[in-house]
Amino acid sequence: MLRSWLIILAIFAHDIFHGELFVDSVDDRDTCLPSEQLLCNAQHTYPKLVRRDGVQVGHVQNITLHEGKILQLITRSLKPLVFEIPDVLNTEECEHIIKLANDAGLVKSETLPDVEDEEPFTYEEKKEACNELHSSDRNEDGKVSAMELITFINETHDIILDIAEVNTLLKTSNFDKDGDGAISLNECMDGDHLLVDQYMKKVENNHSKDRTRVSQQTWLQLRGSEDPVLRHLQERVAELTELPREILEHSEDLQVVQYGVKGHYHAHYDSSVDDNTTMTCCRKAKNLTKCSLCRFLTILYYLNDVPQGGETAFPVADESNFNKTMFDESDFSNLSSHCHDANLVIRPRRGKAIMWYNHMISNETGLLGKQDEYSLHGGCDVLEGQKWIANNWIYAPFDWANL
Repeated sequence: MLRSWLIILAIFAHDIFHGELFVDSVDDRDTCLPSEQLLCNAQHTYPKLVRRDGVQVGHVQNITLHEGKILQLITRSLKPLVFEIPDVLNTEECEHIIKLANDAGLVKSETLPDVEDEEPFTYEEKKEACNELHSSDRNEDGKVSAMELITFINETHDIILDIAEVNTLLKTSNFDKDGDGAISLNECMDGDHLLVDQYMKKVENNHSKDRTRVSQQTWLQLRGSEDPVLRHLQERVAELTELPREILEHSEDLQVVQYGVKGHYHAHYDSSVDDNTTMTCCRKAKNLTKCSLCRFLTILYYLNDVPQGGETAFPVADESNFNKTMFDESDFSNLSSHCHDANLVIRPRRGKAIMWYNHMISNETGLLGKQDEYSLHGGCDVLEGQKWIANNWIYAPFDWANL
């Protein structure tokens, strides 16, 4: 008799888990004990991710918001699925978000040292910096090679150095005493960190187009915000995406970014490239060696008109034969040079938004699936004036333990 009830319970749990749309949880606990897993599966019901249908490039669908406003979703690409949405925000709302950002205070989108700071590093500061550097020792040979250093600088400072620049850096900072082209932990501790700071600042000033990102940014809290514009924006996001509230409520704050002349962001992915679903999801780009950026969907809002430049480019949108290795080996990710070589280029216009999906949906879980490698995108150089945008990243987990 007991076995029969267990079989019925297992079937019931399976049917709920594979339903079209999960609803509320009846248990307040975040996790289940292994011995309770079957019962938990039966008691817990969760929402699934959804994607709008793009139909075909050029297709237009009208969305009527609860406030009575009608928005047009124009399909601009299917790989990745990209929608252009005019007039999501009005002029007053755009100006209000810019004011909130200015009031919050903008900081550089990259963390580079101040060249005027002439204070030498303390022992503890050196130790912290060297430990961080040696976290990039991917082959664990006890030294950071020139190529590992290039990757580290790109990830931490958003600057792309070549081998010659790295060799100059090693020589001027005395980080490579034995001349083998790599940095040991002892060499790092003995090196002149202030000279490294000054060299990196010089590279930033002289080679801005080679830097991955040139901008300023701040964050505006969305969850629990009492600001009427931000609250209305969240309602529109819910209606535009048709995603469950449980997903939207756990998404990131609104990132507001300002680009001046020559400001740009070379082609990149908003979510982590690694599709390892065993990794923990993180909600901001920190310590990505231990967690993944799980950004299912991006909504980018243009907050002002840009006189010239500042386009958003998707280099390989709808590419028939995309070879990621060949792309990485080329210079096409540099949008300062190759903006208009991209397959899809969208001009900024105040109040307009573009929405695209960075990931597919897992057939097994209904949650975050494989990354869409075609979602590579970036911001082209601003040639005149300035550009203000806001990024709305919708976080979604690989499994509900990550929510």
